[in-house]
Amino acid sequence: MQEVVLVAERLRGDVVVVGAGVAGLYSAVLLGSMGWRVILVESKARSEIGSKVCGDAIGTHHFKELNLDIPSSVVDHRYSGVVVYTHSLKYSVTVPGEGVSVNRVKFGQWLLKQALDAGVELLDRHSVLDVIASESGVKSIRAREVGGRVVEIEARAFIDASGAKPAVRSKVPLEWPIAERPYTTDFNLAYREVIELEKPIDWVDVNYATIILDTEVAPGGYWWVFPKQRDGVVVNMGLGVVWSGDNNPRRNFEKYIKPRFPGRVIHAGGGLVPTRRPLPTLVWRNVIVVGDAAYTVNPVHGGGIGSSMLSAAIASKHLNSALEAGTVNENALWQVNVDYMRAYGAKQARLDVLRMYMQKLSNEDFEWILKNRIVSGSEVYELGTRGNLAEHVVHTLSAFIKLLGRPSLLNQLRIVRSYMKRISELYTEQYPSTPRELREWLSRVDSLIEEYTRVIDYDRGALVKW
Repeated sequence: MQEVVLVAERLRGDVVVVGAGVAGLYSAVLLGSMGWRVILVESKARSEIGSKVCGDAIGTHHFKELNLDIPSSVVDHRYSGVVVYTHSLKYSVTVPGEGVSVNRVKFGQWLLKQALDAGVELLDRHSVLDVIASESGVKSIRAREVGGRVVEIEARAFIDASGAKPAVRSKVPLEWPIAERPYTTDFNLAYREVIELEKPIDWVDVNYATIILDTEVAPGGYWWVFPKQRDGVVVNMGLGVVWSGDNNPRRNFEKYIKPRFPGRVIHAGGGLVPTRRPLPTLVWRNVIVVGDAAYTVNPVHGGGIGSSMLSAAIASKHLNSALEAGTVNENALWQVNVDYMRAYGAKQARLDVLRMYMQKLSNEDFEWILKNRIVSGSEVYELGTRGNLAEHVVHTLSAFIKLLGRPSLLNQLRIVRSYMKRISELYTEQYPSTPRELREWLSRVDSLIEEYTRVIDYDRGALVKW
């Protein structure tokens, strides 16, 4: 028997944004500044907005691309790049690139203040109960406040920025392509602690974020040490593992990492991180999906702050035009997809192919690659920023790899490069120009991924229910 929901209040806005993470907050800031009535729905209390378990690190190029001048008060520490180590710590590669460690609460509160100053109405401590939708789109959502009050909110458009377990798109009709269900291996499970160490770690350079590739400690992922201040005493330390029944990130953290680095725990927690290509479409009917809910995270290194804000910026720009024109549907919003896929989505798709291959490598494989300098720091940077598997990594090193006795690696790299190129073409010049072409395009993407996983013998796991 269906529960009877008594609605205590009814509200109406131009746009409802669900989720006050960076994607939702930035969407609200932009749309509120454009003059639209925006209602922001968030399950956390106002004072807790911004709090999220993550590595806190972001490349400053993201802020430059968004023309966003963040205040120094939200920055804990600055980096000159990333150092990637093998499990033995014998070999490493230094990847250049400016970055910062942000204070997530201060960053979130700074964005929230901008949103409120722009006239955005905040409904904090409200969780989405259900979505009222018809074939033509979403009419309203119902949200329950902590304590029992239920609010129904109507709007012309809805933005789902609710995170890895999406509160809106998981409740729309299954035939809508934004309702796509992922596989378990499309996610990493992460656990991290911000720790005040008893003493700095002698092999960690405070000027760099440090990543350690270790398939025993972090199967299918990595563990990290990100300094939060110049003396190296306070660090963000954690790990991510591919989602499976055998992997528990907190258990691995407490078994392998915590005993090595004693100190006072300032904050601890875990979370779910989508590490795959983006949703096939970020728009359908009058719903736009951004941030983690749209899988905008980098599949290889798991960073998602910058790309989440990028998706919000693109979505807000085109939603503003659609609202002004008076029609909000997938046809009016389709340019959101075209712009996002060109700006970041195609890169994600390429890196998704690489990610699946990397998750099959062993500690010995990583040790051999870094020991023999198969890739340089600049090439890793190129891979991370553009998603390209540099052509000369395959072509110019052919003889070298054969000489060193690993011809199988060369063949594997050729296979990976081939599929990265093919999926890149699907997400750029072959991406649908209209919603009518989406179903056929998606069929080609699915076929390519299924073929690739068979070739490299990759088990995608089970389908997730949301």
